[in-house]
Amino acid sequence: MKILLDSCAFVDLAINADSLTQPAKVAYQNSDVYLSVATVWELGLKRSLGKLNFDMARAIDLLPQNAIKIIDITLPVTLLVNELPHHHKDPFDRIIIATAKIHDMSIITSDTIFEKYGLDVIYSRVP
Repeated sequence: MKILLDSCAFVDLAINADSLTQPAKVAYQNSDVYLSVATVWELGLKRSLGKLNFDMARAIDLLPQNAIKIIDITLPVTLLVNELPHHHKDPFDRIIIATAKIHDMSIITSDTIFEKYGLDVIYSRVP
């Protein structure tokens, strides 16, 4: 199974992995786990705007320690972003959704709107 972490799930994992739901912990431990470069971009942007107090360098150091692989934004992903229904307007989440669809991944998230895209969603927090 391949799992894609959304931004909130990655922050939860980096700050306090014990806060994840049991299904998210099980999926994380038993799957190939990925983080979109879009998530790194989004978190860096939020941090630079003062909207997030998060040590990006420390979080990036956690990637190899936690066997999390970075996945790039590809042309097929960008093309699919434009074809997705507009249930969600957040461009970073739309990139994550398209990435999961293109690469046949489940998503760990706390955002219930992801289900509207027909994705296998594993909640990182109780919705």
